[in-house]
Order: sequence, then structure tokens, then C-alpha cells
Amino acid sequence: MNCPICGKPNKCGIQAVQEEAADCWCFREKFPETLLEQVPEEKRNKACICKSCVIAYQKSSKT
Repeated sequence: MNCPICGKPNKCGIQAVQEEAADCWCFREKFPETLLEQVPEEKRNKACICKSCVIAYQKSSKT
């Protein structure tokens, strides 16, 4: 699965969770609404934003 913002693999654990009761970093992450709004409408609630995009957003919002 790829990140809906950058298109790179998002390394999402949701599929692993469904198969093996695993965990994913995103379960504990707080995604700002303005970041979620960057996800194209057709991909909302269908693909996870990758950690790199979350970190980049956090860095850019601090400036």
C-alpha cells in the first residue's frame, strides 16, 4: 500500500493487524486535520499517510 500524499510505500501495519493481530505506529499518532485534508478525496479512509509525510508536515508547521 502506498501513501496517498507522496506515493511511496507507507509501511502500514493494518494488513498485518488483520492477519496477525500486529500493531502499527499510526494507531498512536495524531494526524492534524490540515494534513488529512491533503489526501485526495478518492483515497480518504482507504490509504494511510506514511510516517515521512507526517514528520515533514510537523517540521513545516513549526516554521
